[in-house]
Amino acid sequence: MSDQPTTQAPRRTAAPVRGDFRFWTHEKLRNADTDQFRHVNNAVISTLFEAARMEIFAPPEIRALMDGGNLAIARLLVDFREEVHFPGQVEIGSTVVAVGRTSVRIVQGLFAANGRDCHASAEAVCVIVNPETGTPWPIGAELRAHLLAGAPEGADA
Repeated sequence: MSDQPTTQAPRRTAAPVRGDFRFWTHEKLRNADTDQFRHVNNAVISTLFEAARMEIFAPPEIRALMDGGNLAIARLLVDFREEVHFPGQVEIGSTVVAVGRTSVRIVQGLFAANGRDCHASAEAVCVIVNPETGTPWPIGAELRAHLLAGAPEGADA
């Protein structure tokens, strides 16, 4: 028996609600997304979150503000709240909650289409990276303003 103290994992935060999000992505679930229990696989849920994050940065006017930089994930935390089942569609809400010198913190929620309950939530820290050197790339004022539009005060970290 070890003398090491037992520690507890942090408690799960409250599930986000639809009104928490600025950007929305709609995805159709595929049979191939399921595991042997007919649930949508956890890795697929992470992929759905990735697709939604990438849509924030996909518009040509936003790509232009990135000056050729790419988005790289530095941290991803996912809470699996309820099972997701095939067939169906999901809606992924995303919002930027903080922008640092080279990074962006995004929170997300995955909802069954036409449903109210959040089935999974995520928090991601993404870094804008110089495609030639692989080093972090500073976020310009215009990109920062776009990403933080509608965010609560103090989100500029």
